[in-house]
Amino acid sequence: MRAFSRFILETYLSISDLNEYLDSKRGSGASIGFVPTMGALHDGHMSLLKESKEKCGITVCSIFVNPTQFNDPKDYQLYPKNTEKDKKILEETGCDCLFLPNVEEIYPYDEFKQITFDPGSLGDVLEGAHRPGHFAGMASVVKRLLDIVRPDNAFFGQKDYQQFLIVHKMVEFYKLPIEIVKCPTVRENNGLAMSSRNQRLSAEEREKASLIYKTLTWAEHEINAGRLNFETIIKQAMFDLTEKGEFKVDYFDICGSNTLEHVDFRKDNEKLAVLTAVWVRDIRLIDNLLV
Repeated sequence: MRAFSRFILETYLSISDLNEYLDSKRGSGASIGFVPTMGALHDGHMSLLKESKEKCGITVCSIFVNPTQFNDPKDYQLYPKNTEKDKKILEETGCDCLFLPNVEEIYPYDEFKQITFDPGSLGDVLEGAHRPGHFAGMASVVKRLLDIVRPDNAFFGQKDYQQFLIVHKMVEFYKLPIEIVKCPTVRENNGLAMSSRNQRLSAEEREKASLIYKTLTWAEHEINAGRLNFETIIKQAMFDLTEKGEFKVDYFDICGSNTLEHVDFRKDNEKLAVLTAVWVRDIRLIDNLLV
C-alpha cells in the first residue's frame, strides 16, 4: 500500500461542529467520502480510506463503538480501544476528518435507536441467526451516521459482506443519494482476514486461524471444479474447522451472493458466497469469499 503524506487531522466531537466543517467543504465543491468504524484501526480500514481518498475530495472517518449492535455485553466491554493510536493511523493515511462522538451525541433520545427499515430474510440468516439484534443495532447507527455526515460515497469492507448487503438495501429503502462501495477484504500474510478482534489473538492462535481462509479457498475450488455436491463441501469444511482447527463453528454455508439464501447446487454459473463464522477461543471471527 502506497504511503500518504502526513495530514493535519480535523477532529470533531459534536454533530454541529462536524456539519459546519463539511458544509464549508461542500460549498467549495468537494465530494465527501465516509468510512464508519468502531476504531482499533488496521490495514483493512486503511484500504477503505485509500479508496475514499482516490474517489472523493474529502474523507471522513468515524470512530464509534456502538453498544446497540453487541448482543453480548462482554464482547462490547472487551472490544479493543486505542483512540490515540487510531488518530496517528488516520493522519498517516491522509484522512481529512475524524468524527469522534460519544453515545449521548449519537443517541440523545431512544427513538434514534429505532428505524423503520426491515432487512427481511437478509437479516435473519447467518449473522442474524447467531447474533439476535445485531443488525437492528448496526442499521440504526449506520443510518444515523449517514444522516449526520451526508456523504456522496460510503465505503465498507467485504469481510462484513452481510452487513454490506443490508446497508446497501437500507440506502435504497430510504432513497438516500449515497453510493455504498464494497472494498476487497484485506488479509494478513497467512490469509487471515484483518479484523480489530485479531488483536486479541495470540501469535499461535493467529497462525492457527489461517485455517479459516484455507477452508474457504478449498470450498471455492471445489465449487468451481464441480466434483463435489454442496452438502459434501459444507460437511467437509465443518469437519476440518472443528476437528483440525479445534474451533467452534457457528456456520459454514454456500449461499446466493445477493440474497444469502442457502443453495444446494449452482444454477447457470450464478454468483455465490461462501461464508463462515468461527470461534477461536472466545474470539469470534467471520470471513467469506465470493465465487
